[in-house]
Amino acid sequence: MRHCARPLLAAALLLLAAGCHSAGLPVGGGALATDAASLPAGDLAGPGPLTVVSSRLDVPRQGGSLAVALYQPAPSPSPPPAIVFLPGRMAPDDQYESYARALASRGFVVAVRGWYSLFTSDLELAHDARAIADWLVRAQGADPKKIGIAGHSMGGKDAVLAAAQYGGFAGVVAIDPDDNGKVSVVHGLLARLRAPLLLIGAEVAWQASSVCAPRATNYLRFFERAPAGTVELTLRDADHVQMLDEPDRLGYGICRCGTADTRQVRVTARRATVGFFVQHLQGGPAQPTPPPRLATIRVAQADQATEK
Repeated sequence: MRHCARPLLAAALLLLAAGCHSAGLPVGGGALATDAASLPAGDLAGPGPLTVVSSRLDVPRQGGSLAVALYQPAPSPSPPPAIVFLPGRMAPDDQYESYARALASRGFVVAVRGWYSLFTSDLELAHDARAIADWLVRAQGADPKKIGIAGHSMGGKDAVLAAAQYGGFAGVVAIDPDDNGKVSVVHGLLARLRAPLLLIGAEVAWQASSVCAPRATNYLRFFERAPAGTVELTLRDADHVQMLDEPDRLGYGICRCGTADTRQVRVTARRATVGFFVQHLQGGPAQPTPPPRLATIRVAQADQATEK
């Protein structure tokens, strides 16, 4: 398999270009509609039965506000379960639109945090997640006992950080999280996590640029110290961005080294994410294991974290 290493400065500039791609309101269609064309009816990776209404709003926080893309089901259950979604560093929120729409069309209110810069810290992003969760309860009428949190890359790391540090989240999905940075979740607050955790890992992401979840800090390190019951889903031959709606946008080439079918990677990751929240926030059934050619699954045991 090819290696995609690039200088860090070039990586930052390319990611900046990617982050500035979209500033408008989320629209229908896109990856979810494209993927659904070849999925059976009712597949969790496709749209659910409810209409989705989307908007872009500002969430108040101390010292200002932060932008979110909000996806709401119509009609909405009362009170609805809700999801906070944290994008990867400098990734625009529309890269995760298919995840938000798939969840909202099944009764979840979903708030995807807007683009954030290279200078946003882990602690700041985790605090933003808590602020968004509080706002979902206060302003959107979400059920405070049924708030989930998900994220990708740095957003995946800080989804775990927010749930472990603040509590109040009923489930966590970390999509190819990267523990890189001044604050380590793996060697810190991960041990305090009490919410169910799904780790979705990209098997070959470490072969790309060092800004794309290197082996020393990738999802495998999270699983090594994860609480008992944590589920690890490894996407075979996938890279760090293939689960995004548009992984081939300008700027993402530094992370592209996977040989798996991109659509299948995205569909598998979305199906697992939706299924996890349906199970843990709506009381749905556990989802079947995907075929081994697409993904592998492990479940953390009670003594594994203490052995590290």
